[in-house]
Amino acid sequence: MRTKTLLIAAAALAAAVTSSNAQSTVYSQNVVGYVNTVLPGSGVLSLVANPLNGTTNSVSTILPSLVGGESVLVWNGGGYYVYVYQGAGVGTGLGFQSDWTDGNAFPPSPPLIPGDQTDSGDGFYWAPTPVINPGQGFFVQNPGANLTNTFTGTVITTNSVSIPGSGVLSLLASAIPVGGNITTNSAINLTASLQGGESILAWNGGGYYVYVYQGAGVGTGLGFQSDWTDGNAFPPAPPLIPGDQTDSGDGFYWAPTPTLSVGQGFFVQNPGSALTWKQNINLQ
Repeated sequence: MRTKTLLIAAAALAAAVTSSNAQSTVYSQNVVGYVNTVLPGSGVLSLVANPLNGTTNSVSTILPSLVGGESVLVWNGGGYYVYVYQGAGVGTGLGFQSDWTDGNAFPPSPPLIPGDQTDSGDGFYWAPTPVINPGQGFFVQNPGANLTNTFTGTVITTNSVSIPGSGVLSLLASAIPVGGNITTNSAINLTASLQGGESILAWNGGGYYVYVYQGAGVGTGLGFQSDWTDGNAFPPAPPLIPGDQTDSGDGFYWAPTPTLSVGQGFFVQNPGSALTWKQNINLQ
């Protein structure tokens, strides 16, 4: 996935507040912009995210580049709801609720996506249009040529999301449209929410790089590059995450700290109690 932030433009809306003794001006920020994201073709899966808050955040709105035949996979906590785009006006032109069908089930089998409508004549379930909010990752499978999708909307400047515990997988993303190191980038601020033992699964186009957090200062205290180990491989097997450092004494590969691109989704697996990921960016 290649993602490029093209523009984030800030505008201030001023309102005067007057009292009997003094007058001051209060500013509220409305930051808007757009992000271009390439959705590879030939059936490749891309793990992306909605980096901006749109008017509805329905997939038909946030993915205007789709032409028909693409699938959107939305994580439901234990698997995926698969929504297949049939093309603009196809389902709605037949009187159904959307142009998206349920890719998991077909009549007469039971529907799987909540709210499905049966089209027994065409052998489809027409699903409600999926909604993807900022901070939520999702897969896109594009069977055609590469597409460049333009996300548009308002920049979220503060966000708080719960990360379930007990080993549950959560498909997340930065709600603020920034990229970089998840520890040192203060707007991402993910590592500060973790306690140790959590894993981040970053999609590499054909599988996952698994980064395991060993706790604050554990790896760096030993002189290694980070506090994250490679969960895919252990010495003497070859390392799998690019940039791994070998710790033969402890039987680990110390991986570089994970970095995120703008609009990149990723899984978090948290074996402990529920955590809260808080994000904030101060716009001047």
